[in-house]
Amino acid sequence: MSDFSKPLVLVTGATGFIGSQLAARLLADGWRLRLLVRERQRLAPALAAGAEVIVGDLGDPAALAQAVSQVALVFHCAANVNTWDTKENYLSVNVIGVGNLMAALARERSTLTRLVHLSTVDVYGFPATACTEEGPSGGDAFGYGASKLQGEAVVRQLGAAHGIPFTILRPTNVIGPGSPFIVRIGEALNSGLMLTVDGGQANAGLLMVDHLIDCMLWAATATGAAGQTYNVRDCEDMTWATFLRRFRTAIGGRGLIIDLPFWLADTLAAGLEFVHRVILPTREPLLHRLLVRIFGRTCGHDATRIHAASGLVDHRDTEQALDRSFRWFRERPPTA
Repeated sequence: MSDFSKPLVLVTGATGFIGSQLAARLLADGWRLRLLVRERQRLAPALAAGAEVIVGDLGDPAALAQAVSQVALVFHCAANVNTWDTKENYLSVNVIGVGNLMAALARERSTLTRLVHLSTVDVYGFPATACTEEGPSGGDAFGYGASKLQGEAVVRQLGAAHGIPFTILRPTNVIGPGSPFIVRIGEALNSGLMLTVDGGQANAGLLMVDHLIDCMLWAATATGAAGQTYNVRDCEDMTWATFLRRFRTAIGGRGLIIDLPFWLADTLAAGLEFVHRVILPTREPLLHRLLVRIFGRTCGHDATRIHAASGLVDHRDTEQALDRSFRWFRERPPTA
């Protein structure tokens, strides 16, 4: 039941993995909750019943105006997170859509105390070594990272211009029951083809969704978090080789894992990209350069800043956390 002494909270993207988990936590904790979604029927039943639902998207000014009216906190989780899409599709959601949300907040800012904007470590562009928040932002080589980098710039520019208090979070690879990341890798390990690069020794940069939500809730209310940008990941380092071996063992997978040197994987990926862009532009290739970088360059960026500021060093048992993800994948319905 909602606690009407608590402020009104808006979550965008509540039919997605992170947004739905966050909304469920807020609802369970008694927050007054409003959701902006494109399709109400995709909401979990508890969310549809327990929250105020506004149907619309980031390109709908009327829906946005209704969504931000009288809200105190906004968690912006909606995004185009595809690993293969057109530049236009990324820009329409991750840049233009962010601008539309910021414009709506600028018109209705009297009650707003914080916007928490969910970005990504992809803005660093997959360097060989881990980045702090001041690291080079080289994410413009790929559509998703480029659009999220531009989206961050929109938040900072319009936030400063209109006095909108914001915090930007850059999560790494988010896992947990329900994670599309877990589904995609699990299906490949179960009966498909999985790639490791240079022996799979790159840091996988894993982040349990529960830890991310803890950090999002802290960022929404901590005075010192206003105007800041934080990387978010779990403390324990794990290579892709270790993660994939454990995952395949846990699910009894029979998929084939192929290891390639970075130069060869990147060359093959570039060739497949070219063919798909010409012949099948809307279909994602089995291998492309973004995937090579995800598995061949570090995803384990430095999260010291948020750990120090928030005190939310993740002390959960990593073994249990991974096992929850693996068990969920193994037991999920075939159509999930």
